[in-house]
Amino acid sequence: MTKYLISALIVYLFCCSLVAQTEPYVQSGYEKLGKRNFEGANQDFSRLLQSNPKSTDALVGRAEVRNSMGNYSDAMKDVEAALNLDGTIIKAIIVKGDILYNQKEYQNALKMYEDVLQKQNSSPQAIIGKSKTFNQLGKTKEAFKLLEDAIEQQPSNADFYYAKGLLNNIREKYSKALSDFDKAIALNPTTNLFGVYLNRGIAELAIEEIDKAIKDLSKAIEIDANNANAYHSRGMAYYQSSLFKESIDDFLKSSELSPNNKITYYNLGMAYYKLEDRDNSCLYFHKSCQLGNTNSCKMIIMNCPENSKR
Repeated sequence: MTKYLISALIVYLFCCSLVAQTEPYVQSGYEKLGKRNFEGANQDFSRLLQSNPKSTDALVGRAEVRNSMGNYSDAMKDVEAALNLDGTIIKAIIVKGDILYNQKEYQNALKMYEDVLQKQNSSPQAIIGKSKTFNQLGKTKEAFKLLEDAIEQQPSNADFYYAKGLLNNIREKYSKALSDFDKAIALNPTTNLFGVYLNRGIAELAIEEIDKAIKDLSKAIEIDANNANAYHSRGMAYYQSSLFKESIDDFLKSSELSPNNKITYYNLGMAYYKLEDRDNSCLYFHKSCQLGNTNSCKMIIMNCPENSKR
């Protein structure tokens, strides 16, 4: 089952009073973004843009929020608008790279990160962006070397350890990943806690440290109660603990947040199957099979013969 686991305001205004009015929106927007309150952050940046459409900080901030929400088209419009106003904004170039990365335009994303590193060769965000892009391009050794060199130069930067932990998770080097995540929290307890808890929980689940996994994944859900992956992963942890009712609750929540995930429906089918609830088991096997999961199709043939042609 584990194989299904996988994831400063500077507005150039002439009126000081206007600066005072707009600064709180940017500050509030980034605070909400840090807490994964994406809707609230989007509203703050949008309010500022209504009064000052040329605020590059608000444009970049909203682009970052929309990228986090998966709204890549509007995110790109915002960041391009900011760069058209000032093409030298480092943060805007990084955010554009992140948007391209999420759209799997890895070569174009790499150009953005390398552009930043030519201007600021120690930019943590650009180093991490370049590293994760290298990994997607199959340059795993180069990806790790970038982070290891960065850690040597900036040993107190928690984000580098977090990024290295993610790479180790992808490579299924879970013990190394756990060490990286622990180091990230030790260096900076306010680092990306959602990401640390989620991915540390996934690593713990993979090596069957189930109680620790449930604890970390529950912490991730406390931070972001709208992340389908967190619920799915905790559902897997409950499943492996034979807590099938709890796993069903989490799989249902995950499917509500991400309704086209064939693996979640398969796992729902398996959890109901363990509870000998044949009707619900077959229902979710059919949903998963219709989305292309062959294991679910096999389960239908073996356990739902009268409905195998549904």
